[in-house]
Amino acid sequence: MKKLFKASIITALSFVLVAPSLTTPASAKSKVKVISTSKVAHKTYHGKHGNIYSSAKLTHRKYKMSKYRYTTWTATKKAVIKNHGKKATLAYIKSGKKAGWIYKKYLTAGKAPINKQKRLNNTYSAYMKALMQSSASSRNTPYSKSYYDMSDSINGTWEVIDYNYWRDTPLTDAAKDRKSLVKAYDVFKGRFSGALRSNLDAMDKQVNDMQISSDNLDQVSANINTFAQALADAVRDLD
Repeated sequence: MKKLFKASIITALSFVLVAPSLTTPASAKSKVKVISTSKVAHKTYHGKHGNIYSSAKLTHRKYKMSKYRYTTWTATKKAVIKNHGKKATLAYIKSGKKAGWIYKKYLTAGKAPINKQKRLNNTYSAYMKALMQSSASSRNTPYSKSYYDMSDSINGTWEVIDYNYWRDTPLTDAAKDRKSLVKAYDVFKGRFSGALRSNLDAMDKQVNDMQISSDNLDQVSANINTFAQALADAVRDLD
């Protein structure tokens, strides 16, 4: 009876030890088979879902597309794979230093949408740097992080001022105001086009090319104000 009991235990242990060795090779086999890969004409895409993998075998996930919904990718290759017995098409996409394979079904043709909140934040930060270089920055900070309030700030900062009588250092202040206004325009000018951009560029050049002296401070003030009013109106219409 004891011999029979020992034999049963040995048999059970043998099965436990042998079973993993029998099943491991099967589970370790890749379930993805790459049927073909080929180059494609470069085309831009964006997406919201899916994973981006390091290889067409989908063995290692590098990125989640949900974190890059505002990123534009360029597809350069495609692969046909068989995953769990079903065929699918992958695309090899790149954006800067980031690259990898993703299921083609997760891509949408065309450039990614603009992250408006991020663009507003960046614009506001850049505008504040330009504003702080003006002679009247302390009293014209925008009330909120909005294009409407940045527009009001432009009007309030570079308004008509008689540098001859209202300033202790008129030449220095005029030079600071001109420089800061030109920098403020640099922040926004990429958002304008057509006739509006041409007109603003012309005013920017006129103000930037002025020779500032005690004899022409009235004209300097007038040119700065004209440019500031036009820029403020244009910024107010941004979204």
